[in-house]
Amino acid sequence: MTSQRLRTLFDALTQRPLSPDETRELSALWEDPSQEALAKELLEQWYDRVPAIFEQKPEDAERVFRTVVGRQDDITPEAVQPEAKVRRMRSFWWAAAVVLVLLAGGGYLALRKNDVAQQGVVKNLPVAPGREGAILTLADGSTVLLDTLSDGTIATQNGTALRLAGGKLSYEAGADAMPVSNTISTPRGRFFRLVLPDGSRVWLNAASSIQYPTAFSGKERRVEVKGEAYFEVAHDAAKPFMVALGDGAMVEVLGTHFNVNDYGDEPAPVVTLLEGSVKVKRMAQAAMLEPGQQVILENSFRVQREVNTAQVVAWKDGGFNFDNMGVEAVMRQLSRWYDIEVVYQHGVPDKKFYGEIGRDLTLEEVLEGLKLSGVRFRIEAGRKLIVLP
Repeated sequence: MTSQRLRTLFDALTQRPLSPDETRELSALWEDPSQEALAKELLEQWYDRVPAIFEQKPEDAERVFRTVVGRQDDITPEAVQPEAKVRRMRSFWWAAAVVLVLLAGGGYLALRKNDVAQQGVVKNLPVAPGREGAILTLADGSTVLLDTLSDGTIATQNGTALRLAGGKLSYEAGADAMPVSNTISTPRGRFFRLVLPDGSRVWLNAASSIQYPTAFSGKERRVEVKGEAYFEVAHDAAKPFMVALGDGAMVEVLGTHFNVNDYGDEPAPVVTLLEGSVKVKRMAQAAMLEPGQQVILENSFRVQREVNTAQVVAWKDGGFNFDNMGVEAVMRQLSRWYDIEVVYQHGVPDKKFYGEIGRDLTLEEVLEGLKLSGVRFRIEAGRKLIVLP
């Protein structure tokens, strides 16, 4: 059903303007990992139509598609190249033989084919920051796009109601509720908040997932995390809270605040404690943490006893903290939040960044701040960031 809906919205995009709700739904479906094969197939169809206008440059066609699908609500008339002759059009661009269609204020902005030929290329639009949104996978395998729904009860599973309010998902179990497994996944450029059935609160960073039951039964409360998540665990001495990580490590707590970072492209998984106490285990290794400490899960556990916890959880509070951080570490964060590809033209510059900046800024605004450290950048094909020597 999800695949059919993706095809329907894609076909609609080539025939008529999409409504704001349809635009958001198409964007979320396009980023659903389970639809990757279909997305590639549809993108090939898009290529068949657009490259002839863009002088046989598929990367331009892809950039246009991603602009139309993923960033329509971020585009304003001022964001389009000022030198180009821009005019509003009511008819759809296939019929009108225009080059680029962008949803803006309920109408269309179009660049005519001869305008593009004169300019040579279309200037990249600002790369917008990530936003709230996630994909919920229910026990039967069906998916729900949480950033396309209104507040209220969105599903009921075995006696448990799922409620969405203010961008946060919570569970309300009835007396006869039977637990089943759910998963919430955030694509690149998304984040989400969740209240688990026991009242524990979870913040999920971009490109992350958490698997959990709809009700905690038995002697422990167990969840599995990939990527990055911040937890505020509800205290329950009779049921320890367990977080399973991808390398076989387990975080055990009773009630506390902590952050786990288990991205595959990071050097090693890291668990950072802000309040309470946690025990981190992996096979024969174990480490007890106190507030302000973190354990780096390398071949042997390495405990850092003085940690800048504000830097660790800056993402959860809506910012980046790059104090004394190297280029690669910073670029990994930017690539996930802005859904971009990072390429180093001649190796990684040996530079350090300092300071804090909001995650609500465009990529271009963030890069302007980073340039103060002597690192230069260039953006190509819409979503490729070149780090210059």
